[in-house]
Amino acid sequence: MLMLQFYNTLTRKKDFFQPINKNIIKIYSCGPTVYNYAHIGNLSAYLFADLLKRYLRYSGYKLIDVMNLTDVDDKTIKASQENNQPLRQYTSFFSNALLEDFEKLNIIRPKVLCRATEHISEMIELIQKLINNGYAYKADGGSVYYKISRFKDYGKFARLKKDQLKNDVSGRINNDEYKKEEATDFVLWKKWSNKDGEVYWDSPFGKGRPGWHIECSAMSMKYLDETFDIHTGAVDLIFPHHQNEIAQSEAATGKQFVRFWLHRGFLKINSEKMSKSLGNIYTLKDIQKEISNPLAFRYLVLTSHYRRGLNCTFKSLKMASNSLNRLQHFIKRISEINSEIGNVNSKEDINKIKVYVENSKKNFRNAMNDDLNTPKAMADLFDFLKKINRLVDENKVGIKGAKMILNFLQEINQVWGFVKFSVEKIDKDFKNKIEDLIKKRNEYRLKNDWANADRIREKLIEMNVVIRDNNGSTKWEIKK
Repeated sequence: MLMLQFYNTLTRKKDFFQPINKNIIKIYSCGPTVYNYAHIGNLSAYLFADLLKRYLRYSGYKLIDVMNLTDVDDKTIKASQENNQPLRQYTSFFSNALLEDFEKLNIIRPKVLCRATEHISEMIELIQKLINNGYAYKADGGSVYYKISRFKDYGKFARLKKDQLKNDVSGRINNDEYKKEEATDFVLWKKWSNKDGEVYWDSPFGKGRPGWHIECSAMSMKYLDETFDIHTGAVDLIFPHHQNEIAQSEAATGKQFVRFWLHRGFLKINSEKMSKSLGNIYTLKDIQKEISNPLAFRYLVLTSHYRRGLNCTFKSLKMASNSLNRLQHFIKRISEINSEIGNVNSKEDINKIKVYVENSKKNFRNAMNDDLNTPKAMADLFDFLKKINRLVDENKVGIKGAKMILNFLQEINQVWGFVKFSVEKIDKDFKNKIEDLIKKRNEYRLKNDWANADRIREKLIEMNVVIRDNNGSTKWEIKK
């Protein structure tokens, strides 16, 4: 069987993967800036990370997975002020909306979901270390910048040539984001200004807040150590964000930051890049107006190769929905087989099904071990369905064969996550517990106690409960 390998952005080639620790893999995924609803380009990156983590678990590894929520930056501050809401209240709404999208798309919530605003002390400590090591300096009456000329390999990760970079300290970027041609010293700590309002923290450098790039370095190393296994994100984060993460982290520790960098390709809409000017920035809610089942989007994203990107159209979503319905219909057909259908005593037919299952399982592993080659894995699965359907038509499956087939499908659905099987009834005591928690959460919300309300929501998510707030009421259901 093919050994597990991934295309590593660090080396620009497929590398065989082995974790630092034998059975535990540490993964960090760049999460969203929670100033608006996540668009489907964001969600495609989180779906890719979910697929990766599901497959690693399927392969027998234990995971420590972390994703950040950027809840303080230029965008979040500006948007919260425009809506006359405290920063925490404003960003909590969109953080919760993201988790609702995760629930709809069957994305497993990361073990650690960390808010930037809850890790300011770690960021200050990291910035101070960079100053002490000579990689950062104070300027502009309280801001702190990273000196890229001090880091000899700056630009190497992003494959930028030295002559493309401005290495003098007179060129500084004080914004949280900037373009490729603007590569220069970037801000680690932004001094407070009037436009920040009440959003600031005290630090040895003065009153202010962290820059965007330092957030991920501080939080990832807090939970995953100074060197960890895998970092994921969208391809547009390679520069400047991931390049800056490497520069900050390795300058502070003197160690390699991340061993494997995996990047999701661009998602386009009707062959065009998503942009406000084109009016084609879609959310999951926008998609569901046309395609009711959100798992059709999961299917579309996961069955295309993550590095090639994806051209999303409503036609392709409809096709994905039809393919998913075929899978669901097949499961229903196999589930309905009972002892009166088929020759349950035919050893020859049982052996044939066993061979089909074993071959398909082997093909699935080989395809996924080859840099998560999901198109190949899905093509083999439909070939498997075709063979089994032929046996069902000939009444050659039987109850024992049906069980083998369903067990196999449930096994690989641990990775795919877009097929539904039977759902158990809800225990009465469990139901009462859920409703009590929701009642308490709504009491906290009425008092604007968002911290306690968020904690209860997180508890409900851990219990696999989906909640939706609408017009003063809260509806819930068990995640399927």
